[in-house]
Amino acid sequence: MHTSPINEYQTKDPARIILITMDHYFFYGTLRSLFVLEAVIGRSSSDLIFQEAFVPNSELRIVVNESFPVIIFDPLYKGVNGTLVQGLNSKDVSRILFFEDVEFTPQKLLVRVGQKNIQAKYFSQQGVRPSDDPWSFEEWKKKEEKLSTITAKLWMELYEKYTAIEAEQYWSDIKKKAISKFNLND
Repeated sequence: MHTSPINEYQTKDPARIILITMDHYFFYGTLRSLFVLEAVIGRSSSDLIFQEAFVPNSELRIVVNESFPVIIFDPLYKGVNGTLVQGLNSKDVSRILFFEDVEFTPQKLLVRVGQKNIQAKYFSQQGVRPSDDPWSFEEWKKKEEKLSTITAKLWMELYEKYTAIEAEQYWSDIKKKAISKFNLND
């Protein structure tokens, strides 16, 4: 028998136990990359705990006119693999909120890690349009990770100088500058 830490009910099924600690974040897109994550939080991620996680009934789609994804939900969708991260401090979270901009906001989500369901925060879209095109982390990693890391570093230079809303006006310029830097480094 297993006991749920939430309401102490007994169950024979360990998958029915739900752990709730809100210092878990589920990353399904570019923040799964250690290069991008470290560019965003501005430090090494060596003290963080990373676990593979799965969200059923979901799918990743490319955001219209961008190279990053949005997660969408439907009972017919197979599900999304991602990374559950534990140990982010308040400054890390503040920097991630800036990086995610006004287009994504933290929401609660139930993710599966092994046989356990864990409630975590993830970034839900607010005002971005998903395309009909699926997004693959593996494909993005091969084709876009370097450019996305440069873009993240440039974007994070605006952190503490502007609010996310104020910085939004510079997004097109940041993308152009990142492409320029990427082409010089290639």
